[in-house]
Amino acid sequence: MKAFQLYLSKIQTYSNSENGKNLANLFSINDYHISSLLEQNIQVNKLEPMCRNRLGSPWDDMALGHLKAAVFMDQGQYVEAFEAQKDVVQAFQRSMSGFTRWCLPILYVINNDLRIIASKADDEVATDGQRKKLEEAANVISKSFTYCITDRGVMSTSRKYGTYCMIGILFRIYFKLKQQNLCKNILRALGAADMPSIDEFPKSDRVTFWYYLGRLHFLQEDYNKAEQELEMAFRECANSHRRNKELILQTLLPIRLMRGVLPTRTLLERFPKARHTYGALADALKCGDVKGFNEALVASEAVLIRQGTYFAVEKAQSIVIRQLFRKV
Repeated sequence: MKAFQLYLSKIQTYSNSENGKNLANLFSINDYHISSLLEQNIQVNKLEPMCRNRLGSPWDDMALGHLKAAVFMDQGQYVEAFEAQKDVVQAFQRSMSGFTRWCLPILYVINNDLRIIASKADDEVATDGQRKKLEEAANVISKSFTYCITDRGVMSTSRKYGTYCMIGILFRIYFKLKQQNLCKNILRALGAADMPSIDEFPKSDRVTFWYYLGRLHFLQEDYNKAEQELEMAFRECANSHRRNKELILQTLLPIRLMRGVLPTRTLLERFPKARHTYGALADALKCGDVKGFNEALVASEAVLIRQGTYFAVEKAQSIVIRQLFRKV
């Protein structure tokens, strides 16, 4: 049990020094400490007294829940793992009013892990496409969002700096559940709050927020606002995050095609997936080739429907016809 005792000792040390980054690693389901702990053949029923004797609140409940979640996940019992991870988040929430900005790395990790485990739990038990655990996770995570956005402490050490990260996790869930209408409640709370400038938040949080906000405007057919948000997301997204930039292009390129704005050859060369989906469509639009456009639309139909952009791209046909008449 040496690894287990060392694990508890680290939690004690880092909590006393308010080292949020290292604590976040110790409560992550993806950290290397998980494998070393599982090698100890931990018995769940013996965990509680050991955690209680070594740690104070909320770290005892969090360590207990985290270890249970790790054991259950290792056994493929994702519903039980979800309940254990939910205990981790809720234990942390009960103490959040006494924490300042240093706690945010922990908050990010445990809430995002709850989202991941909830999806796995739904995959395990869902037979009718319902996502009950993910819905439950959203309700729990929304309280973490509230603890961030309502913090009245000194701004420099405020939990408000966790707001956009929590929004990103919630929006990701709402889109997966196809409950985008719930995003309005979050945006309403954001608009009413006294918040630091979005420029003061981590770039990753800003990019995620602009991406989902752009997709929301797209669904509402407010294409001008959608393009503005998605352009900011694409511009700010690091070039090394190729997959994220491709996700942004999935919605941004259809909007531009509707306006008759073609992707550059350089852009399509950088992103082969975008070239495969939109290359022939862009060529046909440029030449006013209605037949070629329709053929390319049919060829990309499955991808566009899956992305939710088929009807937007179809609207670009009017631009193709206009180009054709210009040539006549």
